[in-house]
Amino acid sequence: MKKVLLFIFTHLVAFAHPHYFLDTALEIKENVIKNHWKFDRLNSKILMFDYDKNKNKILDLNEKKEFLLANFYKLEDNNFNIFLANENEEIKVKPKNVDLIIDKKRLVIVFDIPYNLANENTFCTMDEKIYLAYKLEKLITNYDKEVQKSEYDFCIGVFK
Repeated sequence: MKKVLLFIFTHLVAFAHPHYFLDTALEIKENVIKNHWKFDRLNSKILMFDYDKNKNKILDLNEKKEFLLANFYKLEDNNFNIFLANENEEIKVKPKNVDLIIDKKRLVIVFDIPYNLANENTFCTMDEKIYLAYKLEKLITNYDKEVQKSEYDFCIGVFK
């Protein structure tokens, strides 16, 4: 019975926390939000093992495509885990210039969100399934801002 309870508890804990931790860097400009989602070292190593099919420690075009389909584009149904709004409306996120790079053995998804900054803007990360935890590491902007952070996400108010 103890083994069964231990098994159940272990699996409940595994599903109760994020599977991937992302260090996030943002640059908010008047017409674009530049994003860098950097996976933690352990998950980068595991993901490289899964997606680097020829084991050359480089992700070629097809390997990048497969990775992004499985780990980025599937987030489209949840607006790429981003809440983006101005004072009048919520904005549908349509990433541009999406790429996957390796930076010091860590995988990084790089992408832009075209967006025209209004007077009041809100940018938040939120994963309804809690598979991804976003830690705001760097924020570059010339605009006034307010930042709120939790263990798994963040929210930024930007004022023009």
